Order: sequence, then C-alpha cells, then structure tokens
Amino acid sequence: MRITDLNSGREIGANCMLAEFGGLRFVIDCGMHPKHAGKQALPRLDLIPGNVDGVILTHCHLDHLGSLPLLVRQHPGTRVFTSGASALFARRLLANSVQVMKRQREETGNVDLPLYVEQDIERVEHALTAVPIANPRKIGQGGEEIILTFHLAGHVAGAVGLMIEHRKKRHFFTGDVHFQAQRTVGGAQFPRQPVDTLVMECTRGATTTIPDISRGKEEARLIRSINRVVDDGGSVLLPAFAFGRMQEILKLLDESAAEGNLVDVPIFCSGLGMDLCGYLEEASKKTKQVNFSQKVLRELGVQSLSRRYVQPGKNLPVQGIYVLSSGMLVENTPAWRVAANILDTKENAVFFVGYCDPDTPGGELIGMKSGAEFKFKGLDHTSVLKAEVERFHLSGHADREELIDFAKALSPKDIILTHGDPPARAWMKETLTKLLPGTRIHDPEPGVAIDL
Repeated sequence: MRITDLNSGREIGANCMLAEFGGLRFVIDCGMHPKHAGKQALPRLDLIPGNVDGVILTHCHLDHLGSLPLLVRQHPGTRVFTSGASALFARRLLANSVQVMKRQREETGNVDLPLYVEQDIERVEHALTAVPIANPRKIGQGGEEIILTFHLAGHVAGAVGLMIEHRKKRHFFTGDVHFQAQRTVGGAQFPRQPVDTLVMECTRGATTTIPDISRGKEEARLIRSINRVVDDGGSVLLPAFAFGRMQEILKLLDESAAEGNLVDVPIFCSGLGMDLCGYLEEASKKTKQVNFSQKVLRELGVQSLSRRYVQPGKNLPVQGIYVLSSGMLVENTPAWRVAANILDTKENAVFFVGYCDPDTPGGELIGMKSGAEFKFKGLDHTSVLKAEVERFHLSGHADREELIDFAKALSPKDIILTHGDPPARAWMKETLTKLLPGTRIHDPEPGVAIDL
C-alpha cells in the first residue's frame, strides 16, 4: 500500500488521503479547511496521478466532506462509498456550504467563490453508494481488487472506520472515532484483531485526560452551570457544531428538563442545526445507526434564532439558552455574532461543549482572562470580557489513552498519524514509539507518499 496525505498541512484541516493498492487508487475523504476560504481551503487534489477507482467518505463533517464536489467533478463516473446515514446527510450539508461560500464572496470580494455549485452537488448525489455496516464489499478492476468493510465509528451520525483488505494484508482507517456511547449514536464498534497498517486520528493527542472525569459527570456539571447562570439573571451561549453536537446537546437539555433539572427559559438554535434535526430523524428511521427524534424540539419549545441581531456590545433582549453554530466561534456564524452580545455582561456565560482549535476565535476566547479584549473585526466591535467562559469535556473524539489502547490491541506493523495538530501528533508518536517498539510510527509529510 502507498499512502499520500493530501491535506495541505499537519493539522486538522482539509482531510484527504490517497490510498493506492497495486494499480487501484482510492481517495479517503475530501474535506475543506474550516479556517481558510477559497482555494486555500482545499486539499492537494492536483497530486492525484490519473484516475481514481473510488472515493470513501467516512462522515459528513465539512473538514472531511467539503471538497468532494470538486473531486467528483474532476473524476466523473467515480463512485463515493459511504454509510447509509451519511448518504442522507451529504447533499444538505454541501448545499449549505454553497450558501456560505456565496455569502463569503459578498463579504470579502473573493471571486473564486463559490468553489462549486448545485450541479456539482447533484453529481455527488448520483455518485453516492451506501455500503451496509460490517458487510464486506469487493471493489476492483483489471484483476486487482480490495475488500472494503465499514465499522461504526461513534463520532457522529453515519461515521465509520474502514478495513481494507488487499493481497492478504489488512489496513484499518479509524476516521474520526469516539469509543463511548453518546445520545444520538452508539460508541465505535471497531474490530480488535491484528492488522498490518493502522491509519489513526489523533485529535486529542495533546489533551491531558483528567482523572475521575466521565461524560456523565461533565454533563451534570454543564446542566448545573446553566441553571446557576440563568438563576443569576444571565444567558448562556453554547457554541456547537450544527451537525451532531447540536443534536447531542438538545437531547441532553430535553432529558434534563423532563427530569425537572433544567431551568425554565427559552432555548434558541440556528437554522442549519434545526434543519439537520429532520435529517437525523430520517436516518433514525431508515438505518438504525442514529437515535434522534424532532419531538425533542417540540418538548423544549426550541425557537429559531432571528437574523435581526442586536447591536454588538448590548446584552441580549431575551434571557435564554442559545445553542448556536459554530462550535469554534468561526467568524460570521450565529454563535460568533451572538457572542458579541454575551461577552460584555458579567451575568452571561459561554460554555464550550466540544473540540475547539486553539487558532480559532473560540480557542482564543477559552484562553482569555477576565477583562481582556476580544475583537469582532467584521463588526467593528471589541468586547471587554466580563462573561464567564468555561470548557466542558464532551468531545466527540476519543481520548488519547483510548487511541493508544486501540493501537496496542491491533499490534500493527505500521501506524500512520492523521487528523491532529503538531503537538497532538508529537505526543502520540512519542508514546506509541515507547509502547510499541516493533511498530513503525509515521507522521506523514503533506503530499509525500509513504510506501508500506
């Protein structure tokens, strides 16, 4: 096997890999960098030599999905193999990406945007091929073939890891993985038999696991914190990814309210996240891989966030719980815009409930001290941080110790690290080298092939 990381850097960005097996070429994921815009956000699709024999989509977060229309446009007739649930979500998320790019063009004047249009999304839709979970599928041509098997990855609805068998060798790709059960999806169901190669995410490699902290304890702490802030007269902003994290948080709020443990206050959500609730409900009915119903919205009385925002610096006119995208407070998103009405008031709070890149506005805010200045450049406003800012350990990615244990169970000859910033990769490489002295650990150079 030959692996080439087509991401533009050693980071969590435009996730994309070229995997070659004999004469067969497969592209695994084709994302868009969340911190860049235009062509800078793309993976190095120009490094793909010739045609591809298939594309494998592990899940529908845009850092894995967002550039797929360009790849399918360049390789017409190529099939995109994915889970049944992801096949339901892909078009809706890509359509939203087009609208975001059109808005970015208006705001920035970037003539490259949008990078693709509705016709390109239709090509993706026609290319999507749903592969049942744990059901081996042979793919090949010219006498060469691989056997592809999907395994649920737990990270988000529809997420899978994958086993590729070729010439009696076994290669496992984790994609983004979470081993513990969440409310909308179960935990990863990965095989634990030896493999020749393990390609493994390491998102939380630099995050120290806190002893005695469990997901249940963190959820209880979050609910207590929300209640305290609201009881003291403040509003709470919960930045959340529109796909997956928002629905997780809504289910948590709904269960807490049903048990009488949540304050009675209006709950607001942003448009895409509410729309995706319907898609998750459809996936729940069709695939049994997801657990979500829109009755959660009705029971909570969730209201759609009005686009008529309050003047920056002024407190929100309605006290409430605001569950808004994006999870990292990326500029010009609903969460970022409402933060401009949250931060200047000491009674308010911003509670982060998922992974937050240190280089995003959310990562910057987490590291700030009270009284520091937070600049909203697009709004020509600077907030003086008075609100409470807290992070809750509710990530959809596996802890680093869980990843290490998984790697040890598979005892691979080679491990390739991916989906992690430099500090995360460094910790994982150092730790794995000590624990698995007979395994070669690779932190691939972007665009440089590794032959295994």
